[in-house]
Amino acid sequence: MKTKDNILTYFLTRSLFLGGGISTLFLHSSKDAYLAIILGTILGIGIIYLICYLKKDINNTLNQHLKKKTILNVLIKLLLFLYIIYGIFLLLVILSTFLYSYFLPFTPSFISCLPFIFLASYLSTKNIKKIVYIAQVLFVISLILIFLKTILLTNNFEFSNLLPLFTIKPLSLFKTSFIFSILSTAPFILLIDENITFKESAKYYLIGSLTIFIVVLTLTIVLGDLINIYSYPEYSVLRKISLFNFIENIENFISKGWFFDIFICLSLSTLKIKNLLNTKKRIIPFLLVLVIMLFVSKIIINDFSNSMIIYKTFPFTIAIFLFLIIILLFIKKITKHS
Repeated sequence: MKTKDNILTYFLTRSLFLGGGISTLFLHSSKDAYLAIILGTILGIGIIYLICYLKKDINNTLNQHLKKKTILNVLIKLLLFLYIIYGIFLLLVILSTFLYSYFLPFTPSFISCLPFIFLASYLSTKNIKKIVYIAQVLFVISLILIFLKTILLTNNFEFSNLLPLFTIKPLSLFKTSFIFSILSTAPFILLIDENITFKESAKYYLIGSLTIFIVVLTLTIVLGDLINIYSYPEYSVLRKISLFNFIENIENFISKGWFFDIFICLSLSTLKIKNLLNTKKRIIPFLLVLVIMLFVSKIIINDFSNSMIIYKTFPFTIAIFLFLIIILLFIKKITKHS
């Protein structure tokens, strides 16, 4: 079976949008958020092209590509390491907050997230082909779930909720587009040393962006001006579904697609930490993720104000990481050819 590393782009594109990601889009653009996604996707394609362009000089793993002990190489490795650690931190904040809010409110976040951490850590001990194999299966299931929940929500559609159009200032629309482009492309840097091409990556990026567009558009049609009331509108709106008028509470099943995105991104991030540390000891990345989860459960989840600070700042923090990494890789590319 031929593996296609590019399929991971689909999950990476969606991985940061559960809860805080989608709520941030609505916070800045309200009912026009779906319009911002269109412009944001165009910007995102540009970032994907940029990363694929830089990837052309990387024929080995990042650790081998940066093995010379130069100041630039050390700086790039350090920045990548901090970026991946921050990415894992965000994934665990998103996951633990969601589980605590809707699934396991009486279970400590550290305990509820352990199955994900164990599975992701185990998968990271294999090569990336194993992650791709699982991603190929989850990709089909994810698309089916998105199609299913959209169809089941059609009885709640109020297309008048889309009007009027362009109710926000152009600056706010552009800001939302920028946030979407960053959140949807930042995790893609994890694939910079993998067997990816721009054409295939762009295809899966467009599919991932389209699914987010469908979710945001559906939420807008159903909720209208009430869109900013809910902290997790993409889950809360699923409670309106009643299958055949007698099967209730199916939102817990349909929402599983979001877990796929976090799981694949967490597995890939753990693998990249292992590669950057150049260690054969499987326990080190696992312990590192556990420490991050312990910090999240003690400092973030138990303090609402800390959670709000994270959700308000993480799009801009991750944008700084992304642009610094791209700039340093550009400098390396130039100096290498010189």
